[in-house]
Amino acid sequence: MGLFGVPAPALLAALLLGAVLRIAIGREVTVPAEVSRWTQAFIGVMLGGYLNLEAMRSVGPVLAPFLAISVLTVLLSLATAWVLSRWASGLDQRTATLGLMAGGSSAVVTLCDELGARKDVVGVMQYSRVLLVSLTAPFVMVGLAGGVTASSQSWLLDLQIVGRGDQVAGLSTAFVFAMAGMWLGRRLRLPGGGLIGPMLLAAVMGGSELTRGFAPQGAFKELLLIVVGLEVGLMFDRRLLRRLAHLLPAIAGAIVVLCGLVAVLAGAAAWMTGVPLSDAYLATTPGGINAVVASATGSADADMALIATVQSLRLIIVVLALPLVVGAMNRWGGLRETRAVSTTR
Repeated sequence: MGLFGVPAPALLAALLLGAVLRIAIGREVTVPAEVSRWTQAFIGVMLGGYLNLEAMRSVGPVLAPFLAISVLTVLLSLATAWVLSRWASGLDQRTATLGLMAGGSSAVVTLCDELGARKDVVGVMQYSRVLLVSLTAPFVMVGLAGGVTASSQSWLLDLQIVGRGDQVAGLSTAFVFAMAGMWLGRRLRLPGGGLIGPMLLAAVMGGSELTRGFAPQGAFKELLLIVVGLEVGLMFDRRLLRRLAHLLPAIAGAIVVLCGLVAVLAGAAAWMTGVPLSDAYLATTPGGINAVVASATGSADADMALIATVQSLRLIIVVLALPLVVGAMNRWGGLRETRAVSTTR
């Protein structure tokens, strides 16, 4: 894939390999939980490296339109889910709403049992959205940015795994930030704490200039992206897809429509702020934060401060909105049940 100038070829190759393996084997194969947890934490550290105070100040003047898009993305998710539940037979509104919620896939899936939604359908919808964003982001980056301008040196030959000359000190710092950030995320009950905690800690420490050169790069970064790609690819089960075959066209259509609408909003924000369209698109994709960051780091021209800031805020907004959505769905469900009982008397 690198021959075609595609950013993050390791991520895309791992994603496709994971999907092929899962479908071919026909049984559950997953990335070990601890590997997944630490991968997410180190990606948070990498994101935090872009969120220093100087970078945040540079993003400030254009942040408002992108925050508005993050809120509109949640509303578009709800509206698309409402239409889908009316149009697709056998798909209730709770399942459609959770399935199309644009972000926080793991948190959304865990709410299914509590809400009476179909966990298998929600899982397929959530991970199909992540798959679509993961597959398209690198190619959109190439198309909109006019090619990849990052170094073409093979990452296999890049012995620098963190940004400073003292590799042991840099790697040790990254490890401490990842471990302490995960603890901080749990302690503060942050949404997406395994990612957001390390990201915030790395941003504060790096922004204060107490330490530098700790962000993963080279072979270390590519290894993290391979794990992310495998995680997404291994989510697709042949038997589950076959069982839900009658719903897949409607689900796929709804996901494409949602992504398309958000892309239009990204175009409007780019026009209003003067931000390059490629950066605006990557900053506002409805989910797939790990793959988006991977695609952006494949281009030397990407505005990582903007992309990391907006994507992180979108994740926080979506996860914070979940309790409100859940409460509204429960109240609406209770009201409908009350009305149904009243009409039968």
